[in-house]
Amino acid sequence: MDPKTNRLLQQAGKYILLGKLNLALEQYLKLSEMEPEDTTIINTIGDLYVRLDDKENALLWYQKLAETFKYRELHSNATATYRKILKLSPKNQEAMMQLAQLYERQGEKALAKSQYQMIAKIEMSLGKNDHAVSLYQKICRLDPTCSESSTTLAQSLELTGKREEAMNAYLQSAILLSQQGNISGATSAAENIFRMNPKEKEFVKSFFLLLQRIDLTERGLEFLQSLTLNENPEFQLILSEVFLKEGNLGAAQKLLQGGVRNNPSLYAPSIKLLESLIARKELDASLELIEAVFDTSIRLQDEITLKMLLDSLAELDENNIRILKALTTILIRMNDKEKLEGYLRKLVILQLQQGDIQDGRESLNTLVVHGQSSFHLDLLNMINEATMDENPEALKETVQNVIQAINRGCMEKEGTFANFALALGVSELDLGMGMLEMEEEFIHESTR
Repeated sequence: MDPKTNRLLQQAGKYILLGKLNLALEQYLKLSEMEPEDTTIINTIGDLYVRLDDKENALLWYQKLAETFKYRELHSNATATYRKILKLSPKNQEAMMQLAQLYERQGEKALAKSQYQMIAKIEMSLGKNDHAVSLYQKICRLDPTCSESSTTLAQSLELTGKREEAMNAYLQSAILLSQQGNISGATSAAENIFRMNPKEKEFVKSFFLLLQRIDLTERGLEFLQSLTLNENPEFQLILSEVFLKEGNLGAAQKLLQGGVRNNPSLYAPSIKLLESLIARKELDASLELIEAVFDTSIRLQDEITLKMLLDSLAELDENNIRILKALTTILIRMNDKEKLEGYLRKLVILQLQQGDIQDGRESLNTLVVHGQSSFHLDLLNMINEATMDENPEALKETVQNVIQAINRGCMEKEGTFANFALALGVSELDLGMGMLEMEEEFIHESTR
């Protein structure tokens, strides 16, 4: 050390021991001119000003000291110096900001956040809302899990008239609170969103999903209805999934049955609902929904799924005409002739047994086109001819014969052919003559 510098230090030390602080300060100021970067000298000058109750000068020297430490990247020393400044000047925003940034650089997020919050509160109290907002946004980036900061940010954004940003911040706060198990806090944040009456579709969708998580689904439904968004295809999908998850099958069916024809995105939840209804053996409800999804299933080329569901329904009621009609239509599209013929036969029999001759004829015609047995055409001709006869008893007898033939899987060998010929307008004499001629030809051939 320079002899002159050493002499000044010794002299300053003696003055301090004697309590002559002004004289000691004079010596240190001289030393500072000689060693301007000496942080010990700078710190001592600041301390002497404090002891002399000269707060203003003390702050100037401490500020110089902190900047020197920062320049040298001695962050811990700079942090300690800013703390000294804040003891002298607790509302010194510059020192608070510098301290917050130093904490952030050192990874002390909690301390940094605390400092930023104090600055933001001061700024809000001074009416500097925009700056306060930027600070709260910084805090939220610093600690995305802090629901309190999100709430405060939302409030400050609302105060500054930034409505859309405020609602997003309230939503973020509510989501964080719900994830943390603070349902009452999340509900309170949600009430702020309700108060602001959002209308933007994507936001409302996220909001509704939050309301589900905090057991406010009914309130959310009312809100969607007030905005007529419950008719929106995207929201219909969300609502259907909500109802299915809650086990509210009645509400789910009402929504899906009314919308799946025009909204293919509802097809998947409709299939889920069908599976649940079939599992509960709710036949009528299942059939109504089957009929609603039928065309969509065809358009989506998902006949296999529909057939599996119809097979399950058929196990519940194997003689249900509605089920058989749907099954035969699907099997025709799938070109499954083997199973199709069996279902068509059953369908024809049921329709004829119930006296529905017209539908029975149409189903029998389908059986002729797609079936494997040629005798079905004979049966169709029999019914067609019988329906032209004004004798109801004759029609009734023909229908019974057709039902019996379908059950047997073939025409009756004796009697039926004669009846069928009569139905086609062939006389008994013609039949007899024909048989006689055949017998004579047979005898003639055998005697040769």
